[in-house]
Amino acid sequence: MSQTYYQIPIPKTPTKDCTRDQRLRVQTLFFDARWTRDEIALQLNLTIDQVKYALRHRVTPQKTRSGRRPLLGPQERKQLIDWVCASSKNRRTPWSQIPQIFGWDCKVYAIETAFKKEGFGRFTALKKPKLTEAHARIRKDWAQDHLNWTEEQWFQVFWTDETWVKPGRHKKVRVTRRRGEALHPDCVEPKVQRRIGWMFWGGISGRFGKGPGIFWEKGWGTINSRSYCEHIVPTIVDYVSRGGLIFMQDNAGGHAARDTLAFMREHGLIPIFWPALSPDLNLIETLWDRIKDIIEQKDPEIYRSYPRLRTAIIEAWNSITDEEIRALIGTMHDRCQAVIDADGWHTKY
Repeated sequence: MSQTYYQIPIPKTPTKDCTRDQRLRVQTLFFDARWTRDEIALQLNLTIDQVKYALRHRVTPQKTRSGRRPLLGPQERKQLIDWVCASSKNRRTPWSQIPQIFGWDCKVYAIETAFKKEGFGRFTALKKPKLTEAHARIRKDWAQDHLNWTEEQWFQVFWTDETWVKPGRHKKVRVTRRRGEALHPDCVEPKVQRRIGWMFWGGISGRFGKGPGIFWEKGWGTINSRSYCEHIVPTIVDYVSRGGLIFMQDNAGGHAARDTLAFMREHGLIPIFWPALSPDLNLIETLWDRIKDIIEQKDPEIYRSYPRLRTAIIEAWNSITDEEIRALIGTMHDRCQAVIDADGWHTKY
């Protein structure tokens, strides 16, 4: 009686190693099904060495992912994103209210996860002037008209504005903390009880650098057409006439009032046209932030005394260099381009 011999084929891979799945199949056939090494090698097209290697390097089956699918799948996430992008009101809706709005039986964590998958987060809204279509159109036209102004032309502008210097942070403060540390002394922003402040007016130009700075004294009352013409306009007329500068002011009520403009014309002062709600184009706004940053580094007690606050503002105003002002004027081309790129709407400035 002849004996049949089976020749174990040469495997496709010459190495002793085999894949994880192959090792798992080898171990299952050997330990569970009680196959011999030769039978396994023949069945799986492996060498005896590979079978031995697989038996020496035990593996465990990978766990399959169990549980129900995410509650808010692609279709629900699209519905969520379309809704949140539909209006400013929806953008501001707390996430905890969204399940009730859609009639979804889920927790706020599911909403948070869905937004995160779509690249959305919850951030502090930037404060910007409220623009209309008309404002945006005028802003864009102005930026296009001035985009190719030379540096010398920008140096001719006398930029003016006023700001209210008051206690407390003028920018929102972010801190790094754990959950539950909101009331930690290092994470709490002190609230100033006595809120005193001071209005300060100033002007700059590329030709002469830092111009005059004027405190709005307490006895002058509010800024209106009468008080602006009495206390500020004479200084502007004197400064502009000495250097042949172009006068710029924003459209605040006291500035753009009919009586104010008439008073200016009587003194040979005609301001250039300025688009409404455009602090991003007024360079001096950047200096106000700079000055307030400087004052914030000082002792908070300065806000308990007008003389001390006055001294701090003078020091901050005097710290602004002419080089800093000229570098700031050098950004006007980029600012105009940013307005054009935004089609007249808000920019990063």
